[in-house]
Amino acid sequence: MTTLFSENSKMTNEILDAEQALTPRRAFSKKAPDVRQRELIRATCRCLARDGASETSVRTIAEEAGLSLGMVRHHFNSKDELLAATLQYLSDQIQVQIVQAVAAAGREPRSRLQAFVTASLNPDGREPDYVMNRFVFWGLAHRNEAVRRVHDAIYERFENQLRKLIEAAAKAHGVDADCRTLTVLVMALFKGIWVEMSLSAKRIHIRKMDEHVMSILDQHLAPRRRRPPGLVG
Repeated sequence: MTTLFSENSKMTNEILDAEQALTPRRAFSKKAPDVRQRELIRATCRCLARDGASETSVRTIAEEAGLSLGMVRHHFNSKDELLAATLQYLSDQIQVQIVQAVAAAGREPRSRLQAFVTASLNPDGREPDYVMNRFVFWGLAHRNEAVRRVHDAIYERFENQLRKLIEAAAKAHGVDADCRTLTVLVMALFKGIWVEMSLSAKRIHIRKMDEHVMSILDQHLAPRRRRPPGLVG
């Protein structure tokens, strides 16, 4: 009996070893922390765009990234921290694009303002689901404190950049414009365009949206024409 049991046990172990050898193993490679974090952030972007915030968990993010739950917790203390980092990552993408565009536009105030508007609306160089993700994060900002803090800091920076460009254009043209209200107006237009893009991107012609936004700004920032002396009516 002892011999039979030993032989059966040995056979069982051999079968288990063979099955384990045939089972695909998840390969982990040594990568720098910032690389792993970016992988998790981009996986979070895909999950949020595909499944929405309520159906996105640390587990689904780990599976999307092809990493273990332990690896997620190693880089982020909580789901909220990962969500906040993802929003910051999305914002940094557009921020780099805006800074580069404005710098390339030269010193003429209107050209710099135009570059800002174009870069803000143009999706080139961003995550494929950038617009959809921002839409999801607007909802999260109402009930997630970590996301709200990042959201507020991002929009404060964005608003300040835009207002300074509008103020510079108004000053260059000698116009006494309500720059703060114009800034809020343009930001509201951006949000409306982004929402429409998330719902029906094919209907949105970015270049035309760009032109209309600048047309509104020009109405308030263009220098007023003075009537020649003696002109009546």
